[in-house]
Amino acid sequence: MTLTRTSRRGLLTVVIAACVLILFYVVRVLWLYAGATEGDVSASSSIPLPDGSQVVNVSTDCASAGCWSIFDVRPPEDMTPKDLALQLGTDPQGKISGNLLDPRTIWLRAEQAGDLLSIHADYWSSEWVP
Repeated sequence: MTLTRTSRRGLLTVVIAACVLILFYVVRVLWLYAGATEGDVSASSSIPLPDGSQVVNVSTDCASAGCWSIFDVRPPEDMTPKDLALQLGTDPQGKISGNLLDPRTIWLRAEQAGDLLSIHADYWSSEWVP
């Protein structure tokens, strides 16, 4: 089957558009990593909390190893803070892999604070090794 001139032009347009989109994505990922600072922190919406959870307080702390967000979360009524920590996989450390828009990995730790779970989230930790 031979391609007509119109088909070739259409195919070329699709290929060029795909290349431009890939180029924009690569530039965005490079921009995220090149512009990364120790001050970068993740948003509470990045953490897959179960329905009924309530983020009570959000704060940011920094030290020589970078910055991290602290989310105080009230678990749903049928769940304890310990159950929420287990569901998030933060025993002892959780990991949320990046997605297409933000490929950076978010590292989680959690501590029970009364009836709340205090979740520490950052981009800079390394994997916990026992």
